[in-house]
Amino acid sequence: MPSALRAQLEADYAPVRPLPSPWRRALWVTPFGLVALVAAPIYFNVRADAAALGWLGSWGASLLQAALGFTLIAAALRESIPGRAWRGPHLAAWIAIPIACVILVTMASWEASPVLLRGRWWVVASLCFAGSAATALPVVALAGILAARAYPTRPAIAGALLGLGAGLMADAGWRMFCHFTEPGHVLVAHLGAVGLAALAGALLASAICRAPRRSW
Repeated sequence: MPSALRAQLEADYAPVRPLPSPWRRALWVTPFGLVALVAAPIYFNVRADAAALGWLGSWGASLLQAALGFTLIAAALRESIPGRAWRGPHLAAWIAIPIACVILVTMASWEASPVLLRGRWWVVASLCFAGSAATALPVVALAGILAARAYPTRPAIAGALLGLGAGLMADAGWRMFCHFTEPGHVLVAHLGAVGLAALAGALLASAICRAPRRSW
């Protein structure tokens, strides 16, 4: 090796800080997740049927959903580390289990407090869809940067997982304001917003990874 090249390589050597574990890195989104959990019920009001649902059916279910969202973000941050990507069955489980839990909570809430969405349903659906999706965006943005800094080999998959987690965390708070338990409304407006957050996460993570590193 030429001495000039060797000298240049030696000059570039510098100690690097080890990458913290995915769980520790996911803690960065915790403050945003907590704000997302309480923002809608504080700014608007707690859902009118909270007493009918009980603590477990209202705040308990939302805390479970937020915890699932946090776990998904940690899984996405592991996916973003080269060599630690999830295999197909694991990815399917990460997606299917949270969605199944949301559906079960929706059906249980409908059984405990059936509240139909009648007139102007599209207005309420649009409000819930837009509000839940917008609440997820700060978590999507921060988690997308955290994932990109680990040089993911499949940024779209990592981004979709973190977006799904962010959407679940955001909707965990939004469902504490919306008292309509009609499954059609919840699964289309609320779960649809979670799906939009997953799409946004996939697009954002891919875009960040394509950008020059010095820009982020």
